[in-house]
Amino acid sequence: MKLLYPFAKRFIAGHDFESAKPKIRKLIDNGYEVSIDYVGELSKTEADCERAQKQYLQIIDFYKGTKIDISIKPTQIGLLIDERYCERLLNKIVHEAHENKHTVRLDMEDSSVTSGTITLCLRLRQRYPNIGVAIQANLNRSAKDIGHLIDNNVSVRLVKGAYAGDLAEAATVRLSFAVLAHHLRYKKANKPAIATHDEKLISKINNKFYDYEFLYGVRRDLQKKLLNCGYRVRIYVPFGTEWLPYTLRRLKEWKNLKFVLINIFREWRSCLIKRK
Repeated sequence: MKLLYPFAKRFIAGHDFESAKPKIRKLIDNGYEVSIDYVGELSKTEADCERAQKQYLQIIDFYKGTKIDISIKPTQIGLLIDERYCERLLNKIVHEAHENKHTVRLDMEDSSVTSGTITLCLRLRQRYPNIGVAIQANLNRSAKDIGHLIDNNVSVRLVKGAYAGDLAEAATVRLSFAVLAHHLRYKKANKPAIATHDEKLISKINNKFYDYEFLYGVRRDLQKKLLNCGYRVRIYVPFGTEWLPYTLRRLKEWKNLKFVLINIFREWRSCLIKRK
């Protein structure tokens, strides 16, 4: 585990909130929006859930006067323990975020909790307009889900999917992503976000109707390029002691180190070109 941490630090802003603050501040000062994620999922006890709630409330309080987004995995707040209990904890977070003009996005986890996550989001949306949800392009059900969310004016973050889905082939997932992105625009969805590092896919979508989201530490050259072109760019910033599962999931999503190494090379090459 210790051997992986120096590598993981590229993708994790800090081992706790205090160590993540300077990196978050730098992103904001450089003109990026941020979505802050306290890493962790599948809480087993109510004490774990309430610890996570307390951390999110601390984040909200610290950024009073600075608009941020917060990303939350529902299983971290008790979705698999008790749905009503989870909703009660999340209600407090979303309420406080709304009072401070922040937005909250529910991350999408594996397909076993897709329905529960969407239901939770829609219930909270009845009270708070600042709640949104991530939808995975690698699921066959996503077109129907997005239609339902648009009808309820819910903000959607479109992702390819870090968890196993119905669609496995990369080309099929890319096509699904493009079709769903087009649908969000065609239906004039409420503040949709495109979350991908696939530059070719972004170039096909290429419209300032969307927000563009990137993982912290990945394709920083592309992040900056879009920001400089006037796009709204938001960085997904994870922190916390549970950095190992997050890092391993990202490596699994990327299949191997090839994705990471290629993107580090692209950043390095971009920097060299600018210096010439």
